[in-house]
Amino acid sequence: MEGKKWVGTEGVQVLDACVYPDTDKEGIEEDELIRNSQEAVKAHYRDVKVWNLSISIINEVDEYSFSDFAVALDALQDQYGVLICKSAGNCKNFKTGHPKGKIHQGADSVRSIVVGSIAHKKSALDLAEIDNPSPFTRIGRGPSYIIKPEIVHYGGNAGVDASGRMVITGVRSFGLDGAICQSVGTSYSTPRIASLAAGLHQEMEEEFDPLLIKALIVHSASYSENLRVPVTERVNQVGFGKPQSVREILYNSPYEVTLILRDEIAKGEYIDIMDFPMPECLVDGDYFTGQIIVTLVYNPILDSTQRAEYCQSNVDIKMGTYDAKKDRDTSKRNILNPVGRDGSQNVLLENYYSKKKMRSNTDEFALKERLLIKYGDKYYPVKKYAVDLSEMTDGNKLKYLTKDKNWYLNIKGLYRDHIEVKSQMEGTVPSQEFCLIVTIKDPTGTKPVYNEASQKLDEYNFWHTNIKLQTDVIIRNLY
Repeated sequence: MEGKKWVGTEGVQVLDACVYPDTDKEGIEEDELIRNSQEAVKAHYRDVKVWNLSISIINEVDEYSFSDFAVALDALQDQYGVLICKSAGNCKNFKTGHPKGKIHQGADSVRSIVVGSIAHKKSALDLAEIDNPSPFTRIGRGPSYIIKPEIVHYGGNAGVDASGRMVITGVRSFGLDGAICQSVGTSYSTPRIASLAAGLHQEMEEEFDPLLIKALIVHSASYSENLRVPVTERVNQVGFGKPQSVREILYNSPYEVTLILRDEIAKGEYIDIMDFPMPECLVDGDYFTGQIIVTLVYNPILDSTQRAEYCQSNVDIKMGTYDAKKDRDTSKRNILNPVGRDGSQNVLLENYYSKKKMRSNTDEFALKERLLIKYGDKYYPVKKYAVDLSEMTDGNKLKYLTKDKNWYLNIKGLYRDHIEVKSQMEGTVPSQEFCLIVTIKDPTGTKPVYNEASQKLDEYNFWHTNIKLQTDVIIRNLY
């Protein structure tokens, strides 16, 4: 409608499921809204896999517990295997010069992908610059400091005129009569992400996988070079940024490779890839170079009785270098693998990188993609890292990036005491599904990263395949 390839979907079918009345005529209680949503999804989940929900309970999320609406949305997605794209909610605080409010209840849904709004244009009275958070968009974080919203898209701009009335610069949509109209809100940015999710599913000849779709969207997201939000506030206000279009998400150049690992990990298990296929063409002189983007999306075990500890499990990711393999004594407690790593270092850690180098670097990756978040021991259902190895301190490069190093990838599940005790009583083993996406790029755009990574996959005897697509677009992946 805007005449631009913002999403790149070739067209989607729309189901209008009425779950909310005309509030000028009647009200609705939270439990009724939940029940209506459940009935709609139950009736259509076999045909409708992506659901747009631009409705909120008009209360802000609690810092220490998840809302009943969010819990219900999570249960709905688990039961029917669908993906809900949920609006972050709108706020009018900008009319009085007050800070943006927190996301509305429902936008704290762990399984949903939550969407905020950024400005697509700027008129004379508008408050937001282009590609910056819309004045009305609500911000994170969610309960227990989880990252919500994860994603933003264009939802319009707004300001205040001399008489104190709100003025808007809207995005195009269509009304009940089918006519083109304009308005603003996260209710308009969210359907773009729903369309993107549906478009990705249409392009892939695969069973619908909400975890994979969510991971692909988050992995592709980046910040605009025009973003004026301080680095320390970016994740709170715009999540991981605005995602790319369908074809941009599903396409790799020869100078990069994207590997996808989609699996399930149970308590007591871990995945330790000690022959990670790092392309040797990225060695420049004596050191490895390159840009690495890692996105981990997983389905934590949920228990609403635990309030702030609603997420009962976590997945930890490490990626980096080591000196050599070593033998280990499996008779010792907690040692499962007879082969270990000597001198392992995790290159995703922020403190390995030079603040001076990062401040002085103004290339596209530094401005739009670099992401170093200290997740610590927090249970984040979505984690993303983006590092440029050239920004590592000189001392750490000498210790961790020399050309003789081996590369590894390690994934481990963690579980809270409550779910461990509960599982023991029930005689079950807790587990969680995850989707990991790793992209390795050559910033110079000259080195055959894809070809070398593919050769190493074969050399190391990885079982790997391309995601099947409806078109001739190629995605590089690893299972």
